Formats: sequence, structure tokens, C-alpha cells
Amino acid sequence: MRAAKPSAHRVEREDVLLWLFAFTPVLAWIAAQMLSLLATRSICATGHRWVLYLVMGSALAAAVAAGTASWTKWKGVADGTPAHRRFMALGGIFLAAICAVSILSLMIPAVVHRPCD
Repeated sequence: MRAAKPSAHRVEREDVLLWLFAFTPVLAWIAAQMLSLLATRSICATGHRWVLYLVMGSALAAAVAAGTASWTKWKGVADGTPAHRRFMALGGIFLAAICAVSILSLMIPAVVHRPCD
């Protein structure tokens, strides 16, 4: 009976973190957009507009935190590490920047236009 051949590529903790840092801003943007869309009617009915600001602010904070973590990983990657880690860290930075701008663009109408008025 033969022993099972070990996998050639093992998923490492560093790779999982880089994927997490890349997906967090996107999920924060989706959550902010969906929660603001679904909750606007009930927020306006109760008069608690601060909940909308809380949702947008927490999504923006999550995107910025993931971008900062990706930046830290990108700066800390040495020259001898695999190229895919530098690529994932840089991709996480760009995704965080794009999603942060998108979340800010969702916040502008909520602050300026005041959807409940």
C-alpha cells in the first residue's frame, strides 16, 4: 500500500492573509452599499440618520485598515520571497484605494443631499 503523495503547493498563512486583505475592502464596499440601500427607509422613518453614517464610516474604516495592512505587508516583503506575494499585497493596496473612493462616493449624497429630507 502506497502512502499518499503530499501536495506540491501548501497554502501558507501569509497567502491567506494577503487574500483576506484583498477581499476585505470589496466586501466592506458591498456591505455599505447594500445596508445603506436597504436601511434608508427605516432610518428615515425613525429619524436616526446617524446609523447611516455609522455604516458608511465603519465600511470606510475596514477598507482603510485592509489597505494599511496590505501596505505593511508590501513594504515588509523581502527580495527573496515569491513574486505572487508582492503582487497580492500591491493588488490589495489598489483594491482598498478603489473601494475607499467608492465608499466615499456613497457617503457624499448621504451627507450633502440628506436622503431623509
